[in-house]
Amino acid sequence: MNIKLDKYTPDSLASLFVLLIEEGMTPNQILVGIVRLATDSKELEGTIVSADCIRFLLARMPVDSTAPGVTGFILSLAQERVTTLMLLDALGFACYVRGLFESANIIRLTYQRLQADRIISQMLRD
Repeated sequence: MNIKLDKYTPDSLASLFVLLIEEGMTPNQILVGIVRLATDSKELEGTIVSADCIRFLLARMPVDSTAPGVTGFILSLAQERVTTLMLLDALGFACYVRGLFESANIIRLTYQRLQADRIISQMLRD
């Protein structure tokens, strides 16, 4: 499997997550910030199955809130127009690069389902 970043995801996000994982952060610790950003920004509101996708992700990768600095940093990325989908895309790629294939697969599946859900929901609204 060769995972590539979406054209909208900055390469720097994937590089940041690779570095964080190399320094001992777990994908579960990074995930806390992503889920909080999704919740706080309400970016996925109005989509059909987004809540189910997030629940699926959290059931497979329970969040680890022992890195509040990382969570705070990820939340601050919203000011730079970084989205939940970009973050999931970058985290899935970083997990793949670091050989965390199970986490990479779960995150990528969630990313793809959320992306499809956003497109379908937009089409239904239009």
